[in-house]
Amino acid sequence: MPDSSLDLVQPSAAIQTVLTAVAADPVAAQGMVAVRDREAEFSSPMTAQLTGVALHTEGRRLADRILDAYWSEESRRQELVQSMSTDREVIIGSGFHAAAYAATRVLAGYPKPLVLESAARPGGTFALTDWPGFRLNSPNRPGGAGPAGDQTTNPNDLPGAPIQAAHLSMDDYSTNTDMGFVIRLTLAQFAEVITDTQIVAVSAEGTGIQVDSATDGPLPAGRIIDARGLGEPKDRDLANGTTVVTFPQFLQRMTDPWPLRGVRSVAVIGGGDSGKCTVESLLGIGPHPRLAAAALDTVDRIDWYSTDLPTTCQQWRQEVRGRYQAIGRYLRPDQFGRRRLTVQPREARPIGLPGSALIDGRTYDLAILCTGYREICIDGLFVEDFDPFLTLGVPVARQHFAMPVFRVGPHARLPFTDRERADGLADIPGNAVSMWRTGPLTAALAATLPAVMTDPVS
Repeated sequence: MPDSSLDLVQPSAAIQTVLTAVAADPVAAQGMVAVRDREAEFSSPMTAQLTGVALHTEGRRLADRILDAYWSEESRRQELVQSMSTDREVIIGSGFHAAAYAATRVLAGYPKPLVLESAARPGGTFALTDWPGFRLNSPNRPGGAGPAGDQTTNPNDLPGAPIQAAHLSMDDYSTNTDMGFVIRLTLAQFAEVITDTQIVAVSAEGTGIQVDSATDGPLPAGRIIDARGLGEPKDRDLANGTTVVTFPQFLQRMTDPWPLRGVRSVAVIGGGDSGKCTVESLLGIGPHPRLAAAALDTVDRIDWYSTDLPTTCQQWRQEVRGRYQAIGRYLRPDQFGRRRLTVQPREARPIGLPGSALIDGRTYDLAILCTGYREICIDGLFVEDFDPFLTLGVPVARQHFAMPVFRVGPHARLPFTDRERADGLADIPGNAVSMWRTGPLTAALAATLPAVMTDPVS
């Protein structure tokens, strides 16, 4: 049964460690001090304090370092590993949906789930780097969860989070690191986290589950929430990490000093959101790199290989949603006939050469693969073993046919409902994995599943 005695507005040990460390640093604490004048406008003192931390650059950097140190501490890790049992909920993955599930679950009165993350840095794709690399697709505004077309809602809402991305800036569109910081704070408040753990298999074990970890051995669990997101880059085998890179590798490159030094010609392959965000960065209209200057680091030629993009400025304005309209003006030549951006309406597969990338006989200084993602296989968790799981007649997740395992978020591949099709939401394929659509579904699963020991499928 849920525990109604939980005090849900008190900072967890991890959050208290962050608040104490930031408050003790005169520079990092400036945001916390400034927010004190408006504390009454927040839902709790903790939310006000964390907002102050996040709004100040040094406060956020210190908080990130404190959280990473907290999560990587070996004695705490071993204690968590030894505490695993068949009455424990385990979440695989540490991104948006892991945070949404953990927050909703704890706010509903259940124990904190244990999050298993393969990377060293929790937070998923949004927290790949600690420096902004791209902007979110939906507008930055206050309010509760809801679609991007409803101007009274916040489509970037993370259910149950102690702060929201809308607390962190006045920009039209929040950056990935804003959302990444929200995810990390939510995990710090509502979950226990183990990093650098590689899950290779999941199998039934008595009334529970056995999770086989390449790093921590066999681990018992009572229920698993599979929240691994979109997976790994589909064409990462083509990347050499230098002249041919995946989108995540490009994001990491853009956090280095002078990330575009010597880069004059670039090929971007793939026309989805990651491709659009990459082109924004190359054109200088995305988040600014950590250290770069227009006089030194301007890309002269960008060839964008995609079969589903408009090729002219006029077509772009008519067919592409407002979030990416700024790209369109670069699809026309200037008064001297020069044009930096050209859409090449065909597919491409680059070959990495020493110092360059080759596509159809043309060399580029850099080629960036934005061709989508593929699932990372875990033995026992194959997609064909899952069926839709309904809450009040709505598919909110997928459930394993033989084990208490649920896929959530993009990883669940949830179909559009008849209502969503009638409302036109299915007309944009990207809406299938949008946070405003999938986040509330994950929260609904977390709010309605019974306790692990009383779950009829466990």
